Amino acid sequence: MTYRMRWLQLTWLAMCVCAVGLTLPFPARAFSPDLLVSSSDFTDASAMSLADVQTFLQQQNSPLASLFLPDSSGSLKLPTEIIWFAAQEARISPKVLLTTLQKEQRVITNPQPSARQLDFAMGYGCPDGSGCGDRFRGFGKQVRGAALQFRGYLDDLAAKGETIARWAIGRVKQTGDGFDIAPRNDATAALYSYTPWRGGSTDGNRRVGGNLSFIRIWKEWFGGGTWPDGTILTAPDGTTWLLQGGKRRQLATPAVAAIRSASASVVAARQEEMETYTAGIPIRFTDYTVVQDPGGIRWLLIGDQRRKIASREVFRRLGFNPEEVETIGQVDLNTYTEGMTIERVAQDPRGTLFHERGTKKRWLVTGSIKQAILDPLIQRHAVGDDPPIVRSTKEIQKLKTGEPLRLPEGAIVTSPTYLPTTFIISRGERRPFASSRSLELLGYQWSDVHHVTNAALELHPLGAPVDDNAIEQPSTNPTLVTRLAPVAAPRYVSGFSVF
Repeated sequence: MTYRMRWLQLTWLAMCVCAVGLTLPFPARAFSPDLLVSSSDFTDASAMSLADVQTFLQQQNSPLASLFLPDSSGSLKLPTEIIWFAAQEARISPKVLLTTLQKEQRVITNPQPSARQLDFAMGYGCPDGSGCGDRFRGFGKQVRGAALQFRGYLDDLAAKGETIARWAIGRVKQTGDGFDIAPRNDATAALYSYTPWRGGSTDGNRRVGGNLSFIRIWKEWFGGGTWPDGTILTAPDGTTWLLQGGKRRQLATPAVAAIRSASASVVAARQEEMETYTAGIPIRFTDYTVVQDPGGIRWLLIGDQRRKIASREVFRRLGFNPEEVETIGQVDLNTYTEGMTIERVAQDPRGTLFHERGTKKRWLVTGSIKQAILDPLIQRHAVGDDPPIVRSTKEIQKLKTGEPLRLPEGAIVTSPTYLPTTFIISRGERRPFASSRSLELLGYQWSDVHHVTNAALELHPLGAPVDDNAIEQPSTNPTLVTRLAPVAAPRYVSGFSVF
């Protein structure tokens, strides 16, 4: 099959799939603004070590990685120390403080935060409708004060069943931007007590940000999002998005959406769920598109890989027309990993399916390299319905052996050894669903599950379990809810009483 024929086949497939449509009914998922993060994640003070916090700030190219700022007593210290020790004192996760710093003043990623941004970095002592209190000025006071205030909210929930701001589990309360919220766990009640705004509205009349901004930042930085990478989401407005790198990338055309959805799972998402993911660079090109970068180099795009076309002569021999070449910016191009250069026309950039006579093994052969195909799902993803070419074992043995082909990203799979556990392939790992209920609550369909060989599944290292972000389902009877035991000190009682 020529490259042009393959491209036409894929385009036809895309048109057929899109004619049917990708829209699915909304499942009754547990995720909502009523349940932002789990309380166990919120209170995990050991989630990051002191060194982890410093490494994180350096990875973000944050000025906080090298500044010296006053702690709550006025002594100059690295922000890393201030953040980590405040988290330990308050018994909450350092991730909560890092996320809040970004949500409130963007001081982590801002290369040059102002003195005022640092002085009121957590928005602590800055109630809506009035200015910030000078009593709470200073980076250390802000971080320690916010940490202890979060702890105070949790302790009040344990002792009184509500926070000083009257947020409680299961009680409906309206946010400052007009949304009715009934927190489903302590962490969510604490977050709304600190910031009584939901945010994320799309009607243009309500404040953007709030707690949906918190959870968007949390998921981008620390994972634990509702869905793993590789999942494809459809939005209420009909747009389709691929989750990749913790962000959502729009599949910009029906053809792209159909081809990307051929092996991955498609889930219908509500708008508020979509907006908890940062929008990344759209995916505009189908497989086997030739693009030209700003330097005049031409590339053939296949999946998430770009392969350089060595010369204009190779390009001509591949059968493409110069008018079919699309321009691409360097930022878009960098979202593709670079593969082997196409130096000769004989090197089928898609690869050729070989069937080994005798052993009946199947291989994808690209140039002089063969890669084992250990399951029909892998074969369909790699070459579609192309018929194999039969070759003898002697001929096959002359080829160099590369890494076996892996299962496609976003595929939900199981295998005989691992039944009844199901996995989603995400970032090359096999991530087990914590329970069958998790799979259903997240909107995946049992009809999406592929039964594959053990060998194919075991190509992927075991990853973290996939939960529905609602593993703790508090009872409607508040007396049955497990709560944190109150401690004598440090303790927030009412108002801003830390200093």
